[in-house]
Amino acid sequence: MSPTLKPNNSVLASPLPYLFYKPKVGDIVVCLDPRDKKVLMKRIKKIIDHNYFIAGDNQDESTDSRTFGPIQKKDIIGKVVYKFEI
Repeated sequence: MSPTLKPNNSVLASPLPYLFYKPKVGDIVVCLDPRDKKVLMKRIKKIIDHNYFIAGDNQDESTDSRTFGPIQKKDIIGKVVYKFEI
């Protein structure tokens, strides 16, 4: 997620915002890779119906919806609500 997040950054992600609001374009989310269920952190780039197209901010190095297609809301673990440096 560089340049938004640096290697020394940590984040707090929560599922609570999505209990009240739908994910929207621009949100940074923690989600599951639909291929192998590994945890990813990506930005929502586009929403079509109930499909979320996600991408990393470093497009040259990111594995995202361009590789594995859209994800579903059930694959979203939570929204990044805070970032901090350790």
